[in-house]
Amino acid sequence: MENKNFSEQIAHVCEECFRTLPKCGKPNEKEWTVLSCIVREFDSELTVVALGTGSKCIGRSKMSDRGDVLNDSHAEIICRRSFLRYIYSQMRGDSDILSFDENCKKFCINSEVQFHFYTSHVPCGDAAIFSKQNSDDFGRIVEDCEETPSKKVKLDEDIFRTGAKCVDGSGEVDAKLPGVDYHVTGVVRTKPGRGDPTLSVSCSDKLAKWSHLGVQGALLSNLLDKPIYLSSFTIAGNSPFCKEALERALYARLGVLSLKGPYRLHKMDVNQSSTAFEYAKVDSKQPCPSSISYSAVTENKIEVAVQGRRQGVTKKKRNTEAGRLKICKLDLFKSFLNVCNERKIELKSNCDNIDLSYGSVKLLSDVYRESWRELRRCFKTWSIKNASLLDFLAK
Repeated sequence: MENKNFSEQIAHVCEECFRTLPKCGKPNEKEWTVLSCIVREFDSELTVVALGTGSKCIGRSKMSDRGDVLNDSHAEIICRRSFLRYIYSQMRGDSDILSFDENCKKFCINSEVQFHFYTSHVPCGDAAIFSKQNSDDFGRIVEDCEETPSKKVKLDEDIFRTGAKCVDGSGEVDAKLPGVDYHVTGVVRTKPGRGDPTLSVSCSDKLAKWSHLGVQGALLSNLLDKPIYLSSFTIAGNSPFCKEALERALYARLGVLSLKGPYRLHKMDVNQSSTAFEYAKVDSKQPCPSSISYSAVTENKIEVAVQGRRQGVTKKKRNTEAGRLKICKLDLFKSFLNVCNERKIELKSNCDNIDLSYGSVKLLSDVYRESWRELRRCFKTWSIKNASLLDFLAK
């Protein structure tokens, strides 16, 4: 009951934060969107520090080798990028959650701080594949998946389906047979694209990666003494949901996972709230074309994105700072280098930080890279992007 009450509190602060945002970027009455948030728990207070909305993704032909366009604008990804921006802001200002150790040149997170994840809809990919049931009472789905076989309510011989496709070269394909045999489960998938295929893996796969390697990613691992793990996962009350399927997607499908410290197999506390999200996905409505990014920073907290760029940018300014989002790879890389320069952190001997590419700096975190290699082995496959897409400089 305590966990259930906590998930209600998480849902409340997330949806209240969304309600206070300006109208720009929000769905109209004929549209739906997905809302995702990261909530900080500190000193018995819950605060939304990062928020994202959206359900769009660009195709491979529109990807940029300058790091200035968002490839993936699903809410979960926008939220996580907004969180990275928040962490960089904490590193550069007065922070009550971070301290800097001059000896090891690393930031340490206050041990009393926890971060929690909320989303209004089941993540696309593996977590979205589970049996349907006779009624539309989504809250019952959790119970049905957890009941012992002798007490299990008979489900419809059909499953909820995902538009995400098995990664090319994985050797796995969806049978697309009627009913429960439509999808294969436990595999890495890429997000659907209309005509132009995407290279972005599903939100289920990305969340699984963050669960065990930390939400901070490779770049920030160079500056932190340990990964940032999410303590809990809450999903809105009006989303189809199966706890068993989500746990399969996050860790059960990985089998035996042996990571080098400080990385580890990490299991979030998974719950569904009873609170419904106002703009939840409905078949009769269209997906909202824009995405919102909110970070708990001092300036320009809110950005609205369309097709991976700042909404409203003119063609003349598309490739300028005015056309970029603060959460794109390039701007986050600039934030990273600013922190390094302020703290006098030399990333590579006999080389100025500014001369290092984004991709090369990601590779400097040896333990993270080794752990990611092991995790990828458990996934068996992953979407491969051209290395040139990461070979840009901040200058």
